[in-house]
Amino acid sequence: MSSDQVPSTPHHTCAAVPPAPKRTPSRTTLLGTLSVRKRRRVSIASFDLEAELGIPAPPESAVEETDADRFVAIRSPSSIVPLNTTPRTNRIAKSFGLLDDRVLNYTEGPSSPSETKLRTMLRRSASELFNVPRLPSSVSAKANLAARKQFVMALDGPGISRDPFAFSMSWSQTNCIGVAFNLNVYFQNLDTRAIIHLCRVSEGVGPVHSLGWRAEPHSHILGLGTTSGNVGIWDASSQKQIADWSNEKVPVGGCHWNENVLAFGRKDGRVSLFDVRTPKEIRQTKGHKRHVHGVKWSPDGKYLASGDHAGTVHIWDQRASDYLTSGDKKLLAKHEGPVKAISWSPWQSGLVATGGMFPDGAIQIFNVNKLSGVSPPLVIDTSTNITSLHWSPHCKELLSTHGTSWTKDQALYDYPPPAKEAPITPFTNSMTVHGYPSSERIVSVVGHSAGIAHSCIGPDGCSIFTVSPVEETIKMFKVWASSESFAKRDGQGLGRMNTIR
Repeated sequence: MSSDQVPSTPHHTCAAVPPAPKRTPSRTTLLGTLSVRKRRRVSIASFDLEAELGIPAPPESAVEETDADRFVAIRSPSSIVPLNTTPRTNRIAKSFGLLDDRVLNYTEGPSSPSETKLRTMLRRSASELFNVPRLPSSVSAKANLAARKQFVMALDGPGISRDPFAFSMSWSQTNCIGVAFNLNVYFQNLDTRAIIHLCRVSEGVGPVHSLGWRAEPHSHILGLGTTSGNVGIWDASSQKQIADWSNEKVPVGGCHWNENVLAFGRKDGRVSLFDVRTPKEIRQTKGHKRHVHGVKWSPDGKYLASGDHAGTVHIWDQRASDYLTSGDKKLLAKHEGPVKAISWSPWQSGLVATGGMFPDGAIQIFNVNKLSGVSPPLVIDTSTNITSLHWSPHCKELLSTHGTSWTKDQALYDYPPPAKEAPITPFTNSMTVHGYPSSERIVSVVGHSAGIAHSCIGPDGCSIFTVSPVEETIKMFKVWASSESFAKRDGQGLGRMNTIR
């Protein structure tokens, strides 16, 4: 054969081939003795059937991302190599009944964009189905006042003082509501609905400016003060006056009881303390320079908070007989307008909220146990007159009552804008419940056609009485619910939950 001829393909001969051993070394043993590169070469040489059968190899391309499972083998559409690589896997699959292309071929390739988009939508829909919204607490105002915004009871109030700084209404722990109508004081037992005329002050003494019931077990005792400075104590059960302090001629502000001691604010900046067991004033505190409007004892009786017409808030420590905010000590709260509304938290010691009137319109919440300036007060701006504040004893919520609102430009004036020029905001003439410490406005209810001058909380800690002197009405609203009322309802079915109806 010449050298320029192309050699032909060798033919297989029938030479004797030595018999194969009954068992060859396993693939694991063979591959374990080779390196990674050699192992790859052996694998290619062993299964390169495409080259032998004349099938062109696919061009090399970049790695393509796929939505298929990374742990399930994907067979290329152009490949004819079966996935049954070893007889052993065939035997195992056959014994378990899994010898089926549908099992060994989970997917034929990457999903189309439309299928991927559809799968994403299905996942989002399923997550929304399992995302159950959080229900409001059964004691929260969101589940009570927000669900029923109508008043529960309405009373006529002709002759109620139109002074925005008057405290003309008080609610006793024995469920009696006392109201001052100019020179007269009435109270109604809400259990029996009986209305009783308690007293009438003389015209020379002046109209009744503030009222305050004493706490139990003496909740039938009512203290009152007039615009001329007279202070008196009346027994509602016997309808008789049991104490009279008429020596002072300085008009009073707000009042509040601490067991036997009754505190009254004064126009000259003093706070007078009276004891029902003594015929004279027992003490005076001098920390303010303007008319003291709001006074409120802490629930434990240790501190007395007071706010004046200049917006200054002082905390008086009864044990030390001194102000915590006097001298070089920093003021805990300073409003830009008069402070009438003050409320202590019944569930956190030392936490107090104060509200300012025009041009301030802000609620400040702070803790008297943290006197350093590191923790500034929490401020809730309303740009509306804040006439009263009440903490809920059942949840961490604060209620505020409001009057006229104003704009930022109108806040620069000396007097609040008239009703016709005042803007209408969610706080205008409303009761608003705020969450603590989130400051979230939970619900606002406009219960009167005019501003709310004052309000008081009931003995159950759930209901609020509001008074509007312009409208001359007094209305009661159910704001919160107590856990005890739900337990009682569960035990008595449709029976009454409390004594307030």
